Amino acid sequence: MPDQKQAHVHAAGAGGAWAVVLTYGTHRRELQGTEPGAPADRMALTAVVAGLECLTRPTAVEVRVHSDYVRGGGQGGLWDRLRAAAGRHDVSWAWSGDFEELAKAQELAGPPEPVTAAPVAAARVTSQPVTSQPAAAAPAAGPPEAAGSIEDFVEALGEHVANDPDGPDPAELVELADEMVEDEERAITAVGKGTITFTGIGAVAVPPAIAAQARVGWRVVLSAAHVEGNWYLLDVAV
Repeated sequence: MPDQKQAHVHAAGAGGAWAVVLTYGTHRRELQGTEPGAPADRMALTAVVAGLECLTRPTAVEVRVHSDYVRGGGQGGLWDRLRAAAGRHDVSWAWSGDFEELAKAQELAGPPEPVTAAPVAAARVTSQPVTSQPAAAAPAAGPPEAAGSIEDFVEALGEHVANDPDGPDPAELVELADEMVEDEERAITAVGKGTITFTGIGAVAVPPAIAAQARVGWRVVLSAAHVEGNWYLLDVAV
């Protein structure tokens, strides 16, 4: 029988796309992202990093990935993020084996359509109500390309937060928070239909039109509060 007390990260990559299926007992979550033009090996590594960074509390976790590239190790960039993310948990590795959820992850990562690479830029965000809910299933190629810039995206996100009548009270979130992130730069690691995933935070539910403007690799500075198992972004400002 599988170990119900251990989390499992099922990571897979294809040319230009990656996917992760996270499981913990009866809980299950899917993440996806794209990086046009990136080789499958890099996408498999990206999937592992994204999966580990979504685990917000230290835990025992088995990473299941069929990648000699990931197994071989490396220096800089994603490898530094991998070591940092793995260092927060008790990690074991499964480099082979027939895992149903790993097959599903590979299916989700499947060959994406060739698209033009999006620029990586920096912007500032300091707010937005967020919940760590599972990313909605999306086609492997992610949302369609849009002509907007990261500044357009941040502005749209800020307007959504400021005018969301169902958003929680930021002051109450700060008071109840058991963990805070203040003015830290985080990267977008996955974009789905109505969700955006940030490193170390998780999936943010947003209107599909705003998600369509986001791009994997864009880096933003954000503040967030962790309350009762969920992350919330606070006071969005452009």
